[in-house]
Amino acid sequence: MARTRGAAALWLDLAFPLATAAGLLGLTGLPWFAGVSAALPMAGLTLADATKRAVLDEPVVFSDAAMLPLVVRHPSLYLPFAGTHWVVGGFLFGVAALALLLSAESHPTPLSWAARAALLLVALALTLALFNPPRRLRRAISRDPFADTARFGMIGTLSLYRAVAAEERAARRAAHPAAPPTFRPAEPLPHVVLVQAESLWDPRGTLADLPPDLLPHWDRLGAEALARGRLVVNGFGANTMRAEFAALTGIAAEAQGLDRFNPYYRLASPLLRSLPRTLRAAGYQALMLHPFDRRFFGRHRVMPALGFGRFDSIRQFRAGPCVGKYVADAAVAARIVEELSGAAGPVLVFAVTMQAHGPWPRPDPQARWLEHLRDADAMLGALADAAARLDRPLLLCAYGDHQPALPGATARPDRRTDWLLWRSDRPGQGKQRDIGAEGIFEALAEALRGGPKGQE
Repeated sequence: MARTRGAAALWLDLAFPLATAAGLLGLTGLPWFAGVSAALPMAGLTLADATKRAVLDEPVVFSDAAMLPLVVRHPSLYLPFAGTHWVVGGFLFGVAALALLLSAESHPTPLSWAARAALLLVALALTLALFNPPRRLRRAISRDPFADTARFGMIGTLSLYRAVAAEERAARRAAHPAAPPTFRPAEPLPHVVLVQAESLWDPRGTLADLPPDLLPHWDRLGAEALARGRLVVNGFGANTMRAEFAALTGIAAEAQGLDRFNPYYRLASPLLRSLPRTLRAAGYQALMLHPFDRRFFGRHRVMPALGFGRFDSIRQFRAGPCVGKYVADAAVAARIVEELSGAAGPVLVFAVTMQAHGPWPRPDPQARWLEHLRDADAMLGALADAAARLDRPLLLCAYGDHQPALPGATARPDRRTDWLLWRSDRPGQGKQRDIGAEGIFEALAEALRGGPKGQE
């Protein structure tokens, strides 16, 4: 756990283990059991923090609480990065230690009712302080999690960030209202396909020994694109929901405040503007396709809140082909084409792929990821080729949610991915346009309004 600087912050960082120990001691009278029960969660948090720093170059933050159920439901996505043996072994050791202590401490320490009540009151006071930390400490945060965990400690920073995010949230939502619609598309209304491709990134110029024809369809579409370029995303190696939320709402990470670490945790709301809500007001159907657990990141709540009328997840892809553990990108492309071909009017399809999700098997994770990258490229080519068979134009936008967390990748200073915007009835010249993920929203708006930037 990061060391705190000064007694003003130290007490807040210690509040959780002290509250746990005091509360359990007051209830049970078993000091060893209470102490170890307080220490074990801290050990787990320390391992999670160290793993996240090593793999994703980021400390644990308050909104990571939403990830705990995901670790239980989908351990293969998380445990290999921390070391499955360490996690499972540590959990079993903790259970065994607590069972042993309960057996060994068969006689509770004699405590008066006054002492027990005092311990419980201390636990209650520290718990309340964690959920309502002093305003002078809230005002002192820098909003840089590295700096703040060094100053306030891990627990102290979790407490402060949660409180500050909660008090700012209403104003941040009000700054980007759902109504009136942000823009209105011009006729003819094209189908809109927005593809967030897992770990999509053009590694040419960064990785060595790559074939020159690595991404033939990306290069073809890029040459005819309305715009293409590098994409600044708020994260590395994971946290797909950050780029996803920014693209769907056009709200930059800075405007999200401390909710930027996971905007789906609390910030996402029907009160916010969004691409599906805007296009539905113009007569579009809005469909999301994600061949995975619909509950992941709370998407089963978030997608309807952002305006999607339908959300097809792994249940609708059960019969589709897989590559490795996940549904193939080719199956996603086929479903998109099927939806567009059978539509009675204009459709927005937002597809979030899974095929390229890590961890990638050893001994050569990079080679395995490159195979997935080629399949993502073929998926985009299939979508573009299908445009000629549709009854209306196709506006296709594709981008990478984050760079892949390959071994040694955290040493690279450039964490950007790539994006392009292509329209079947309005070819462009592939103008270079480097943007943040939130710029996807405006780029789509320009292309749909038929404005000058959309026609470049």
